[in-house]
Amino acid sequence: MKFYKAFLFPTLLACLSLTSCYHEFPNGGGGGGGGGNNNGNTILNLFVTTTPSTTFSFPGITWEIDSVQLVNSAGTTISLGGASITYPQTQSDSAYFGLTTVAATSYTKLLVTFGPALFSYVYNSSNATMFSAPNTCAPGLVCLIPSSIPGFGANSTPISVPITFSTTANTNTGIRVNFDLSKAVTTAGAQGMTFDFTQPGAITLIADPPAASSLPAGIDFIDNFTGVVTATTTTTVSVSSYLTSGPRTFTFAATGVEFDDPFANCPTQPANATCLAIGQNISIDGYVASDSFGTRTATEIEFLDRTPAVNELEGVIISPPINNQFKIILTNGMGTPTTIVSSPVLINLNGAETYFVDPKDLATSDSQTGFLSQTDLVLGQTVMVQGGTFGGANTSITNPTRVLLRYSTISGTVQGPGGSIFTLANVSPFYTNLATNSVLVNTFVPGTAYDNISSFAGLSNVTSVSVRGLYLNPNSGALQPLLAAKIRSH
Repeated sequence: MKFYKAFLFPTLLACLSLTSCYHEFPNGGGGGGGGGNNNGNTILNLFVTTTPSTTFSFPGITWEIDSVQLVNSAGTTISLGGASITYPQTQSDSAYFGLTTVAATSYTKLLVTFGPALFSYVYNSSNATMFSAPNTCAPGLVCLIPSSIPGFGANSTPISVPITFSTTANTNTGIRVNFDLSKAVTTAGAQGMTFDFTQPGAITLIADPPAASSLPAGIDFIDNFTGVVTATTTTTVSVSSYLTSGPRTFTFAATGVEFDDPFANCPTQPANATCLAIGQNISIDGYVASDSFGTRTATEIEFLDRTPAVNELEGVIISPPINNQFKIILTNGMGTPTTIVSSPVLINLNGAETYFVDPKDLATSDSQTGFLSQTDLVLGQTVMVQGGTFGGANTSITNPTRVLLRYSTISGTVQGPGGSIFTLANVSPFYTNLATNSVLVNTFVPGTAYDNISSFAGLSNVTSVSVRGLYLNPNSGALQPLLAAKIRSH
């Protein structure tokens, strides 16, 4: 569930108009380009991940990184380009930012320069008001994080992180730059919140691919790339969404692609590549290949809609339905309206909309207990609303025709794994629907992917995990309200 080349101000403006806002580069991005003969160098792919805060509840953080640089043992600085923290998605998914050709040598420093923060939110789970006037945040509300919070915003001075990392000649490899909010965000300061990524362990470099995972091949996962088909061949498909600065092309995996058609959009069954057509809304899972071009490789393609493409907005619910209204933080979209990613969007229902679950390849139906009507909309769910009328400079939708439950990312600690089920405990208080701050998680074989652990059995040896999955209304009678598509150990 991944913005861009070096995030200079003109690029940020482009992002705000949603012409260039997906958190990955085109192939060959970063500082030095890539692809072709390595000539004794290393092709290095950059990914960004996050570790959840254990103090604050953040429904969404979008924060641009102007530059990520490596410094080798000779003191030479190599730019890998810009990046973006997109929380909570990057707790479970790796955001891909392209590749750079670097010298095969040892590296001793990582330099990270922060750009501006876009719309970012905190849930006040305390019994006291957060922040000072005029940005006060009452208990139980989701509020914008003000720019006055220390450390939250642009800083032209790079943060220097000591690392021990070496690359090998004529190889294609990757790194994850991880931003640990449990170490960086504290209660210090007059406003009760401070961001300080100079803290030890707040920024770390992790070599890719992960030593233990169910990654089918390549360097790292690509999860839930959702958009509109712009071109297709017998071996490739190109997809564009609100979050891309142009289409992204995926090559079909040599071992074959799984085609999912939960809403019977394909005239030919079982669904296959011949069903792909320009103008469809689809979702892709796959990986970045370890070839010289960082080829985006599709292992699973899901048909969300038939042609022609329809307007759809996807986001995280941040207010429960009241009087047929609820609010989302926009995380993605397809169609024509121009809407700022991470901005709040008000959804106005009329009661005639339909409700479906988007299972992809999980062994669950598209209509089931836990997401059948407006009463099953709860804080923290990720939903995609289809159709309707856009208003308020595209900050609201009235009368959508469909509400589709898609994958949320929820973090916590593992308790009692057994069979295919475990308890995710110590969940963020933002998920107020979970009375004990815990939820039962169901896993699937096949269907559930694992990151930093190789299988369900690995859950017995870890504590903190993030789950990307379908989050059903936990008060609906659903036996396991969180259906896991992917689990990452921290």
